[in-house]
Amino acid sequence: MNYTLTATNLRRAPLSQPFQPRILLVGDPAARPEGLERFLVRGGFQVTEAAYPVPGADRAEAQPPDLLIFASGGREARLGDAVRDLATSSRFAGAPLIVLLADGGAEAVGDALQAGAQDALAGPVHFGELRARIDAGLRLRGELYEARDALRSRDMLFDIFQEVSAALRADEIFQILVRRVGRVFGLAHCSFVLTTPGDERGRVVAVYENPGIRDLGVDLERYPEIQEAIRTERAVIIQDVHEHPLFESVRKRWLAQQLEINVQSAVALPVFVQGRAAGVFLLRTVQGDPSLQPQDVTFANTIAQAAARVLENEERRAAMYRRQISAGVTDVLTGCASLDALDRRLRDEFERARRYSLRFALVVIDVDRLREINEGLGQEAGDRVLAEIGALLQREIRAPDFAARYGGDEFALILPETDAQGGRQFVERLRQIIARHTFPDLGPERVPSLSAGVVAFPHLEVLRPEDLFTQAEAALERGKVNEPDRIGVAAEKA
Repeated sequence: MNYTLTATNLRRAPLSQPFQPRILLVGDPAARPEGLERFLVRGGFQVTEAAYPVPGADRAEAQPPDLLIFASGGREARLGDAVRDLATSSRFAGAPLIVLLADGGAEAVGDALQAGAQDALAGPVHFGELRARIDAGLRLRGELYEARDALRSRDMLFDIFQEVSAALRADEIFQILVRRVGRVFGLAHCSFVLTTPGDERGRVVAVYENPGIRDLGVDLERYPEIQEAIRTERAVIIQDVHEHPLFESVRKRWLAQQLEINVQSAVALPVFVQGRAAGVFLLRTVQGDPSLQPQDVTFANTIAQAAARVLENEERRAAMYRRQISAGVTDVLTGCASLDALDRRLRDEFERARRYSLRFALVVIDVDRLREINEGLGQEAGDRVLAEIGALLQREIRAPDFAARYGGDEFALILPETDAQGGRQFVERLRQIIARHTFPDLGPERVPSLSAGVVAFPHLEVLRPEDLFTQAEAALERGKVNEPDRIGVAAEKA
């Protein structure tokens, strides 16, 4: 009789590898039916034996059995105690227990079941019936593990999406997703790569093992699993990259370059946006890592589809931006919103915060030394600097944030669910990004600096939306004159 792979097998079986359930024979060998071990081995089981009490009971098993068979004469005075001990021992991780009784009849069967056995049979034992009961026990164990895995996955997903909800910028969300998947499964590599069919290069937007990578171009010839996932629009699962034909050309390159590659397995999960492939969630393990299980891939695929939702939101945001340009609500030079659009958005945000007792921050940013750039390099160079700062602002803000050009060399930001300290931190982060940015018209010594004024709502002196501009502009002037970091903050009052 062939053994059928059940859910309990999938819990431990590496992808695409055969699985043999482990059975531990315990108790008196003389009380076992003759030929029992041979029958089980021929049936596809891994069989080990142990006397009772099982040696080493004070330590947990590294790999607990999938099922226990306890053979007893049936008339032992302490049968119930032995069965209870085996059924409740943590070292066996709740594996089903079948008791085989050479003697004692129905009374001994009842004692064994009352003591906690999953099943019990009185001799003589028919192997066909025993096999059916073993399969039933393994099937029940598989259902329990499926339920446990489902609860675990649900809890992890809830935890992940709680964290995602607090980080609304797309690149932060991608980084959270790859970090959580990589950490849960102990992966050597987990990343999210943007690419479409026919592309020769991809763009890595998040990497688990190197969070500093946010926008890295890669040659897709080095990642045949990504190319295959995009081409077929199906998940690609490779257990051994050193044997799989998909990696043949890559292995030749490794050999020619005398590279020692310890990658063991690879999984590429395509991500779809509006019905077309837009990226790949990439998982890799190295030699010695735990094998990825089917439920691991299923869980990672759930996360990959969450990434797809993020991409769809970004596309909608880009479409909204294009509509704003066509409607004349976007500043043509910087790509940020116009002053009229800022005024409307601030009034909407003010009313929403007042009605629902929410908070938000208004930040006014002044680009210092822009006049020097205009005078030294010309107006066109100054415009290009403003345009690049506007692009950096658009890239760094979260989805619900709003960036507008406030004046000639000033920008304004509306940051929902942000206090004054959060507004200050945004300016500090923007400064660091500008300091690292290469402006084609400027040398390193002429990179523009920023001054800023921050006001948070609610505020005792803010009764109308216009009052926010008054407070932010006053804070900006105080920052330029009095603050060493040139960031002024209107004192928060409620």
